Amino acid sequence: MAGSKKAVVIGGAGFVGRRLITLLSGADGVHPGWPRFDHLHVADVTPFVERAEAKAARERAGVTLTSSLVDVTRREDVEAAVEGAHTVFHLASIVDVDLTPNPRITAVNVEGTKHVVRACQAKGVPFLVYTSTEDVVLSERPVSFGDESLPYPSRPLCDYVGTKVEAERFVRENDGKDGLRTVVIRPVHVYGPEDPHAIVQSLAELKKGLPFVLGDGKARFDIVYVDNVAHGHLLAAKRLEDPASRDRVGGQAYFIGEDNAPNYFEFIRPYAEAHGIRLPRLKLPFGPLSVVARGMELAHRALGLRVPFHRFHLYILAQDFFFSHEKAARELGYAPLVPPDEALRRTLAWVETLRL
Repeated sequence: MAGSKKAVVIGGAGFVGRRLITLLSGADGVHPGWPRFDHLHVADVTPFVERAEAKAARERAGVTLTSSLVDVTRREDVEAAVEGAHTVFHLASIVDVDLTPNPRITAVNVEGTKHVVRACQAKGVPFLVYTSTEDVVLSERPVSFGDESLPYPSRPLCDYVGTKVEAERFVRENDGKDGLRTVVIRPVHVYGPEDPHAIVQSLAELKKGLPFVLGDGKARFDIVYVDNVAHGHLLAAKRLEDPASRDRVGGQAYFIGEDNAPNYFEFIRPYAEAHGIRLPRLKLPFGPLSVVARGMELAHRALGLRVPFHRFHLYILAQDFFFSHEKAARELGYAPLVPPDEALRRTLAWVETLRL
């Protein structure tokens, strides 16, 4: 591979990572604002399996793909994976908002990210794009058209939020150190075909028979289609490698959304209806719901119980939590690739194939 321009996607076997690989390979066409690579390497703790049609399209584009099994908690694994890279995209993360302590969250989200940063510095990788989350600014305050000036919470609501805050800080603080330039992407709630998380889990819970909708039905919750998230990553990488924009975007964080903030239960409604699932008519307003959330947290602290609902869920589902991507538009040239109506059509077509 001597002389090739190599991108490494850590966490490339995951939901967003797979779409990022597809766009990087040129299989779905090439946007003029994206960087081009002729060698892609997927590093993940699970094997990366490429579909035959994606492989054929990638090979027609002249892009080579390799992969390796990598655990980001092992520094030596990470260093081997990023060897010779021009740009590293770090997406590997554990999303677990349970209140029960899970040491693996810190090991992957914090120590794993530190390993990635230090491995890039040790191996002379010039550019790193890190995948954070909107949740790094989640607190008890409602957020409407939030921007990047919002502070990190002084007391994160769960370990997941705390680990993502710590990891993001580390990435940003290391911009410009030992030859590494970094940028942070904060996707809002990601959805799309093959989403293994929210849509499938929500439909499973609704099918069991949820007694009421959380909140009064008016709270707005930000969502973004998976291709738009991958697009944001690629635009950030391009701006980072360009000397004319590098100092402006280096060390910065960017929310990536699509100006699409429905109530969460209205978002899930068409997917539920596709499976004949009716949403409950009863709504439990924020006040009583807050009592439920705090009561469950008390049960967790007093009895060690695993609880299905606490203030993390309360603050993202029962009050406004949505953002502006104006900074990304201004500094990265970001605009959604896929509009919400087309994203709904594609996602619904996939949901209809699911067996719950």
